[in-house]
Amino acid sequence: MTLFLGRVPRRARRALSLLSLGGVLALAVAVPAEAAPGPAEGRTVLGAGQHVDAVYPVLEGDDLTVRSLTDDGEADPDDVALHIPDTKTSHIKLPDEYAFLGDPGSDAWISPQTQDMSVVWPGWSFEGIPNGRLKGTVSMDFEGFAYAGEAKSPTFAVTQPGGFGNKKVSQLIVPGSAFGGVSGEVGSHTHANWIFTDEGTYDIDFSVRATLAGGKEVEDTATVRFIVGDVPDEQDAPVPQKVRHYSEGAGKLLVTPSKVDGEYFVGQTVNLTAASDKAGKDAGYRWYVKKKGESTFTEDPEQRTAVYTTKPDRVLDGTQVYAKLVEDGRTVQTSEPTTVHVRALEATTRLTVTQDKKTYRAGDTARFTSAQNPETEDEHYHWYLKRQGESAYEWIEESRLADQELPVTDDLDGAQVVARLFNADHAVLAESAPVTLSVDVGKGAGAAPVAVEVDQDTEQHRAGAKAEFTARVSNAPKDYSVSWSVRQNAENPFTEIAGAKGVTMERTVPADWNGAQVLASVKDGDGKVVGEGTVAVLKVTDGEKSSAGATEASGQEEDDSSNAAVWWTATAVVLVAVVALVLWFLRRRGR
Repeated sequence: MTLFLGRVPRRARRALSLLSLGGVLALAVAVPAEAAPGPAEGRTVLGAGQHVDAVYPVLEGDDLTVRSLTDDGEADPDDVALHIPDTKTSHIKLPDEYAFLGDPGSDAWISPQTQDMSVVWPGWSFEGIPNGRLKGTVSMDFEGFAYAGEAKSPTFAVTQPGGFGNKKVSQLIVPGSAFGGVSGEVGSHTHANWIFTDEGTYDIDFSVRATLAGGKEVEDTATVRFIVGDVPDEQDAPVPQKVRHYSEGAGKLLVTPSKVDGEYFVGQTVNLTAASDKAGKDAGYRWYVKKKGESTFTEDPEQRTAVYTTKPDRVLDGTQVYAKLVEDGRTVQTSEPTTVHVRALEATTRLTVTQDKKTYRAGDTARFTSAQNPETEDEHYHWYLKRQGESAYEWIEESRLADQELPVTDDLDGAQVVARLFNADHAVLAESAPVTLSVDVGKGAGAAPVAVEVDQDTEQHRAGAKAEFTARVSNAPKDYSVSWSVRQNAENPFTEIAGAKGVTMERTVPADWNGAQVLASVKDGDGKVVGEGTVAVLKVTDGEKSSAGATEASGQEEDDSSNAAVWWTATAVVLVAVVALVLWFLRRRGR
């Protein structure tokens, strides 16, 4: 009899193999039982500061295979064991912020995100997949775990620092919770905190999924073994653990944000997951949203699954969201509202983009090059395009590198391109100023395009003060009109500025317009946009900080003046004393 095991997880394949031998073993003559081998039997134990990408998927032809990458090269995950011995730094008391894992103050063992030379330094990497081979990102999902040891209810968590200020715990993978996996870009490399509640051996099952550029979906599974504490010579085989789902017994519908305390940085996707033990196969969900300043919740008709998803634009900051579980048109449960917070991450570098030509023809390929100043180790980019007349930038599909190419078509005349740099957690670190494409569309003589340039009354504005913007329009049709809109830095949509019409706009500038793009759109009599002009990057300073800075500078000048006066006074006193001493000496010598 032949068993086809295909893509069954490795541990499951071993179990099936043992079952297939069951009949033979049942007929075998009984022999004295031998001691079970230890968890390191036949494996290379990686510890004491060794770096390992425990999950390291590679492409073999059109198949995905999960490997582990060690200091000695690639290895089968079944051939290695990751060791976290009991040391002064690895054996900790569980902090209060890890109460989701166990009682604060109880024993725990950690392999931290930053390298500790006394324990293994594990992470995962998608650097083994060549650029251009995949469509979309790579997902790594937790499938379950087995345990061998003395503990009755062992568990673990994979976390990173998170939230505003990076002082909270962001859960990535926690058995039984809403946090069951991570995803990343091709070429990304990630480390995290691995925390275990008990000593023993943990076999953690992961599945890795991706989509090839041609559309074929590929996946593979792997089991990663951790040995926490001393490595025993003998140990029973790890036993699969029953994981209690966090919604079991809760008695209500729970909504969990994908980021700690619902705190998102611009660039990260907002995911809110609804879960209930009362949800049947035919369950549906309804989501209700109330933005900051609004008085009532309104239903979002596009959200019907257990996960509410949206982009974290700043306009969402303070938004409240709740869900309803419905079956047969009847509301079964209603969750408590969850508040979403959105903030822009402080820029760590200045990103600039240059294009290879000033003017293109249809059929050309435009080439854009980005540069960081100062250089950082972040290499995760996305590029965005906005055609003239459109109200938002859109991601150029599969644009993920520092440089980008774009096929030129006639409709790209006047289009704008920006690049964004992201960190490993997909928060925007920097955005370039937009570059505008000029395409020779062959209109011929007498058909000069509409040109729009925007002037501002000053190069730098103070938050809360009025600013004036003027659109200088040439070659416009007789019945043209001008409207104004603004786009916040690192976001896609433009928002029309209410009441702003005509060639001049006067507005009180808010602090969050710093880095924003102001756009003047010229429309013909039919309402078609025929020309655009922009202030690419608005510079806005906080008025209070500026005043405080000026006061501080003034105070510093006063202090400097006072210090100088004291110095000169002290110098004069010393000189007088020296002169007096010399005169006394000369008189005494004369006598």
